[in-house]
Amino acid sequence: MISFHPFAKLCAATAAASVLLAACGGGNDSDPTPSNEPGVLTVTASTLGGINGIYGNGALNLTDVEKKNPIGSQPEVCTFKFDGANKVAADTTAFGDIRYQPNANVLYAAFLTFSGKEYAIASSDNTVVARDRDQVRFENTAMTATDGSNNTIRVNGIVPMRTNRPAGC
Repeated sequence: MISFHPFAKLCAATAAASVLLAACGGGNDSDPTPSNEPGVLTVTASTLGGINGIYGNGALNLTDVEKKNPIGSQPEVCTFKFDGANKVAADTTAFGDIRYQPNANVLYAAFLTFSGKEYAIASSDNTVVARDRDQVRFENTAMTATDGSNNTIRVNGIVPMRTNRPAGC
């Protein structure tokens, strides 16, 4: 009978786990990766100082769009994240999580963070999910801080989407 050193057993188990993760597409799709798609968001009418400005001075980082229908949740949504929207002439950034309904041009929810403060969309009336143009457009969209402070902003601009999306997204 062959006996292995405990460290060798640990190495073998780690290697086996790595192979399994690689085989089933392990990794984290929730981290945005560089794209060639430009995006820009302009924040105005902020009730909190230092938030107003232009975010996005180049291509944004994006995740793939995924279709999700969590158990016990309605409706089914297409979702993706972005980051790397650097504020022009400042040392701060914007990032977000965007969710929209499949087979429609309707935004379901958006959570955008500007200068470290998260805001959620108050109404989808001033947004367009332009799937044919691979982008989500915000048109003077009112957003409210998610921390209960009642701080508000207005957002104008475009966030691109990756082109390789699931059917309906």
